[in-house]
Amino acid sequence: MPNRLANESSPYLRQHADNPVEWWAWTAEAFAEARRLDRPVFVSIGYAACHWCHVMAHESFEHAETAALMNRLFVNVKVDREELPDVDAIYMNAIMVQGEGGGWPLSAFCLPDGRPYFLGTYFPLEPRHGRPSFRDLISPMSEAYRTRRADAIDNAEQLIDGLARVDEHYRRGAADADPARLASSILVAAGRKVAERCDPRLGGITGAPKFPSSATHDLLARAGRLPLGLPARTAFQTWARGMADGGICDHLGGGFARYSVDAKWLVPHFEKMLYDQAQLLGIFATAGRADIIAETVGFLARELSDPAGGLYSSLDADSEGEEGKFYVWTPAELRAALGPMGAMLFAAAYGVTEGGNFEHTGASVLARVTPRGSDAEEVHLAELRARLLVARAARVRPGTDDKVLAGWNGLAISGLVAAWRATNHAPALALALRVATFVRDTMIEEDAVRRVYHAGAVKLDGTLDDYAFCAAGFLDLAEATGDRAWWALGARLTAAIQARFVDATGPVVVFYLAAAGDPLLVHRPESHHDGAIPSGAAIATACLVRLGLVAGDDAALRLAERYLAERLTGTQAVEPWATSALLAALDRYLHEQVVVVTEGTGHAALLDAARRSSAAIAGAWAAPTLLEGKTASVEGVARAFVCRGTTCSAPVTDPDALHALLHAVHQ
Repeated sequence: MPNRLANESSPYLRQHADNPVEWWAWTAEAFAEARRLDRPVFVSIGYAACHWCHVMAHESFEHAETAALMNRLFVNVKVDREELPDVDAIYMNAIMVQGEGGGWPLSAFCLPDGRPYFLGTYFPLEPRHGRPSFRDLISPMSEAYRTRRADAIDNAEQLIDGLARVDEHYRRGAADADPARLASSILVAAGRKVAERCDPRLGGITGAPKFPSSATHDLLARAGRLPLGLPARTAFQTWARGMADGGICDHLGGGFARYSVDAKWLVPHFEKMLYDQAQLLGIFATAGRADIIAETVGFLARELSDPAGGLYSSLDADSEGEEGKFYVWTPAELRAALGPMGAMLFAAAYGVTEGGNFEHTGASVLARVTPRGSDAEEVHLAELRARLLVARAARVRPGTDDKVLAGWNGLAISGLVAAWRATNHAPALALALRVATFVRDTMIEEDAVRRVYHAGAVKLDGTLDDYAFCAAGFLDLAEATGDRAWWALGARLTAAIQARFVDATGPVVVFYLAAAGDPLLVHRPESHHDGAIPSGAAIATACLVRLGLVAGDDAALRLAERYLAERLTGTQAVEPWATSALLAALDRYLHEQVVVVTEGTGHAALLDAARRSSAAIAGAWAAPTLLEGKTASVEGVARAFVCRGTTCSAPVTDPDALHALLHAVHQ
């Protein structure tokens, strides 16, 4: 008989609906039940595409004896980290305070009020590799609460105190902050630090596993545009090329897996996340890879699109109970689909061998292992890839996490706009407009964002990430389309961020991940570092900078300047891996170029040249002082002005001249 999770919006929770565990969702009723029974709470956190979450579910949560122990000794709560990132942030930070590495599934043993007293990640059914079995852990964890409660409470109090110290760690040095010290040298030094850690041959941070780490990858591009930026620029291109050629890229269907388990970008962890596709569109826009952009946009439109208009969250790593089975190929399978000659050509180009490269299956992950050939050869390989994609469609597909998250869709809007600006790929802009319209009409009411949409219903108040990523996406779309309504919506959400998530009354500015007042949160987590997605605080800061520099909102600009100074100057050393997105906001603050294009003959060509750059584009929303005095020539020819701060260039009428102005090295 299905348990309480059967009707949840989260596919991850529904995956556990038939477990013999009497799961609760994250609700006040669950914790009230724990208090009523005087039992500890077991909180299990994961997500639908998580391979090891599936493994632990099969081994332990579907195991009758283990489930019976869980039901007798605990109130058991299942959490989708993607629906409740604020909850996940608390317990993920807590396990790091405990001194262990994080990851999913995350397993937290908690007091009845939700404070954790012991945490771990995956526990096997039977003891192995030095880890106890989950079944053997359950009774001691319950016993600790029942017979050594003072110790359990003390542990919980120390962990909660540790969460406050984590927040203090990211604020360190802020008392010495000085906005006058915000300079390009911070970006150059951060870019050099990252470049020194990069694999010079294959790209990415040296070692294994290798993640896209898109915010840090983007930092290399930004540092690479500055004087002395050649090492960062080279590292950026090598990294992009390594991912595009490697097995982390789906060479048949487009899109990218979450990470590679090796140092060669070859064998991926096969789950495909919307947030990775969104950010990688921006990366490959910068890299000038129109082919990768077209394939990724095609993947989003074909495989992650909700009929209502939004984008789904992910594709699973597993199909038919095996990770990667949907994606790998043997030579025999190639011959069946392509014939002997086509199979031989394709196998040579994409590394398919009789021995295989994927675990011990004899199958191969596709990776481009030969240099690009002539145009005719590449066209033939594209035809072979298309035929294999058709053949692959007959396989059992990985599961789809079909919930729509506001924040991740906001990231996708920004990535799609960046892709269109770089390549003029029309489907990218069309998809950005479709997604933005859906989010605006379905998940936003006035200035309030709802986090989750599923099957016609919305739920959960948005976090800072939802507000910031959507605001940034709407500002990007305004510049792409010239539609003032998108800018107004982005500005409205940025104002809501300041009202609901920012405390600027103390000695330092704090961006909270969650709004105040949630009684179930044992700690109000702050947003202060990048992970697989950029920090909401950093993206919100970039929005504030844009409102200041383009729309003339001085209060927004001063708040952004203060936060940048507090986090990037002072006595602390800048850690680029944690603050890459904030360094991108600094780059915008220091170097933002705002292009004003007047009406007149040649307007479209000038506007197209402006959009091919990363510059901001002033529309009807721009500050009057920015637009003042800027008109077409006396002959009625459109003119473009490139402005930085209060200084604007002489007008130009030629798109090539505008391109040269916009791509001059920052000083």
